[in-house]
Amino acid sequence: MKQIIHKIFHRMKQDSLAKKTAGKRRTKQYPDLHAIKSCLVVWCANDRQEEYLKHLKKKLPQVKLDKICFLPEGSPAPSFRDVVCVKEEELGFGGKILNEELLALLDKECDLLVDLSEESNVMIDYILGNSQAKCKAGMKKENFDADLMIDGVTGVSELIDKLFEVLAKLKKY
Repeated sequence: MKQIIHKIFHRMKQDSLAKKTAGKRRTKQYPDLHAIKSCLVVWCANDRQEEYLKHLKKKLPQVKLDKICFLPEGSPAPSFRDVVCVKEEELGFGGKILNEELLALLDKECDLLVDLSEESNVMIDYILGNSQAKCKAGMKKENFDADLMIDGVTGVSELIDKLFEVLAKLKKY
């Protein structure tokens, strides 16, 4: 019975958060690859996250990476440093975010946001909708409204490669 009530409350919190994902005003820009100085990376915890981040860092060697990892219930925290971990428990009633580090990163302006998650998720959607990144990019999926949506990729490594092919071809708008 407790689990049922817990799931009902959790669903109510997610619904409230989904309604708050209206998006803040931001300046959209499509940077060319060499103009990127800061990047926000967002993903849902998984077994290959370290591999993906190393691959991304290799593509952006001179860029400051800020990292946000969403931890679904029962997922272990990443073993590396400088990551803002967001847990489901940090979602309060009315869609209030209880993680101050997350709120600070969302208000920080950066050149590029890269979403490495493969599926839609209410918390990830909130992060994507409220980030001040000038350009948001990721894999094409349901409920993902990004500036650069990469379609036809089968995994995160392929997404990273294709995204940087596109960025290399872009000229600053």
